[in-house]
Amino acid sequence: MVHPGHRQSRGLADSQAGDEKSDREMNTHHLTTSRTNPQFYIFSQLFGNDFDWNNCNWGGIQNVTWKEFWQREGHELLEQKWHKRFPEYKDLIEVVSSEEQGLWQELWEKHASDYSEKFWYIFSCAFENYQHDLAKSFGLDVAENSEDVEEDLQNLSLTNKPIKSKQQRVTEKEEDESYLTANDDPEDCDEEQQLRLLGLPTSFASKADIINYRKERKTQYELSSSDSEDDHDLLTMENNENEALHGVQSGSVKKKKRRQRQIKKLKARMPECMQEDNNKMVKYWVKRFSLFSRFDQGIRLDRESWFSVTPEKIAKQTARRLACDVIVDAFCGCGGNAIQFANTCGRVIAVDIDAEKLAMAKHNAGIYGVAHKIEFIHADFLQFAASTKLRPNVVFLSPPWGGPDYQKQATFDIETGLLPVGASQLMQLSRSLASDVAFFLPRNANMKQVVALSGVGQQCEVEHNYLDTRMVALTAYYGKGIIKGSVGEDE
Repeated sequence: MVHPGHRQSRGLADSQAGDEKSDREMNTHHLTTSRTNPQFYIFSQLFGNDFDWNNCNWGGIQNVTWKEFWQREGHELLEQKWHKRFPEYKDLIEVVSSEEQGLWQELWEKHASDYSEKFWYIFSCAFENYQHDLAKSFGLDVAENSEDVEEDLQNLSLTNKPIKSKQQRVTEKEEDESYLTANDDPEDCDEEQQLRLLGLPTSFASKADIINYRKERKTQYELSSSDSEDDHDLLTMENNENEALHGVQSGSVKKKKRRQRQIKKLKARMPECMQEDNNKMVKYWVKRFSLFSRFDQGIRLDRESWFSVTPEKIAKQTARRLACDVIVDAFCGCGGNAIQFANTCGRVIAVDIDAEKLAMAKHNAGIYGVAHKIEFIHADFLQFAASTKLRPNVVFLSPPWGGPDYQKQATFDIETGLLPVGASQLMQLSRSLASDVAFFLPRNANMKQVVALSGVGQQCEVEHNYLDTRMVALTAYYGKGIIKGSVGEDE
């Protein structure tokens, strides 16, 4: 079950100007379906030095992106939800009467209608966030340059049910529950977020408040049963409310001790390299299955890899885009991207300067059954690129971002912030090997610098990767062989 939240952009201090500005002000929405299996949305465009924000075809981008997402994942998502809600369906459908089959069909149609609307709602919020994030990355004044996209949000729906307006969403219960990504700094997770993360009450509530809250949720989401995974956060919140109510009645809630006990239980399952860092690494452990779906089969990560590995859904998308005969993964780390490349490419050359990370990557690739398709090379990519005679089809770059502190910058400078050298030098070395290059970059990367890497008069394609409604990172594609075109340009 989704948890809608809302946080408005910073408004004008002057109250009179504030009313006028509110109609055009961009909003940031935070929704989450699951910490372990967040929904993945991609927004992609061609960018050049002549990019014009005001003349951008936002409606075309939105419609095409939604259609691509739903064609790629829609049916599978509906099937997953269906079998979780009705596990008896597989056994019954073969023996029921034709009349009962008709009833099941009606139930399926309602299920598809309810859930397609739910996914559309998350998508529409993510799309608004995309406009906000893109404007900020170009250094634009979001409040003055962004347009109200509410009309666009009504253009496409898989159901006949009305989509909630922006004002309706704003007035709903505010929870501001953000998805905790692999690149977020643990120190930025305040006490309230930590309590929520650990399943503890974040506030004391009266019985009346809880009853009203549950009535609101029932009205918003009239689904016949909960999903064991996607409803995890909602169930946790309801449990929290029960605990909070009990605490108020008994007068004996000791949040600090309870939180310490919860952390102790979690840390008992965490690797030693994570336990030494107080409680900062707990949130990374909680979302381990979003990094590797087969984590519990023996995935190995060192401390640095926990906040630098590419989430699996993003790695899969990049691998789909870069399918070719030979690809070089220049900074393979623990293997998150190389493993997915092995599923779409004939041969993967995985390079890393750290022998221990390379060993972990080989081990992790074995868990996914693709180690035989990857050639692991212990080398400094700078030296490797200058000396090798290999000529791959594509070079993929995911250099270190300098640790989680990257996100504390309003705009990340890709010429001074990347390690071991700036983006321009990495691009020059990569293009000496292949004309097609892909770059995995921080979500707050300076877009003008990203575009400039394409060269004078050239364009690049940039995918903004969202897990639920939170942007995690962006992937930039350079070269005619891997650029697919501007989304929505013909709409």
